[in-house]
Amino acid sequence: MPEEYILKVQPDTSLRNYIWQYTFVDFPFEQARQMEFTVLPSSNTRMILFLGEPSLYEEKNTWQPVDRYSLTGFVSRPHQFTPTSTLRQAMVHFTAWGMQPLLDFPLAEITDQRADLNYILNCDLENLSADLSQAPTAPEKARILDHFFIKQLQQIRPADARAQPLVQYILRTKGALRLEDLCKNLFIGERTAQRLVHNAVGVNFKFFSRIVRLEYVRRLMEQGQASLTDVAMQAGYFDQAHFNHDFQE
Repeated sequence: MPEEYILKVQPDTSLRNYIWQYTFVDFPFEQARQMEFTVLPSSNTRMILFLGEPSLYEEKNTWQPVDRYSLTGFVSRPHQFTPTSTLRQAMVHFTAWGMQPLLDFPLAEITDQRADLNYILNCDLENLSADLSQAPTAPEKARILDHFFIKQLQQIRPADARAQPLVQYILRTKGALRLEDLCKNLFIGERTAQRLVHNAVGVNFKFFSRIVRLEYVRRLMEQGQASLTDVAMQAGYFDQAHFNHDFQE
């Protein structure tokens, strides 16, 4: 996607533990209609507000309309979407553990799915969308979202504080750490760790670790400076066969 159609802004400092970036897209239809966009597996969740007409996404070999205001859960497999008009979006990229404290919604219910934000949030999304559409610059749009999420943070009950260090440890070790070793390092029981990770990101420890690991592999491959064997070794795979197995799944 050409960079001139994308503007990225960091959230207010008080929100950076929960949100790592806002992305504002304004993609003319003449260009957008010639493209299909692939969403790759990711360890982060996203909130998407269409500021124009919603697009279509592919599900089970059919094209379905995207909810105008949606929350995208944990993505474990690639999927495609195609614009049906000028692509105007405001996207909120949460940290791996950040969505739960801000929206208080069970992520496990929307793994590889989208949820209509109208059913999650008790607020006027039309007004929020209108304010974002009228804001002339990306920083002004970001401040509107900051105000919205700071208010959300004040209203939602605090999340279990033990979840964040668990998820951070998985990210820091590039998903290559066994659950047993993680629990020993953080002095926590395995069943408790499984429950905390599942509640925070919506999938179990093993699956989340695999996606984090494959994200790291993808970054290494995009750099183009190492062979597949070297990439597999850097990512902690014992051999290329294990590496190929994870990627094929």
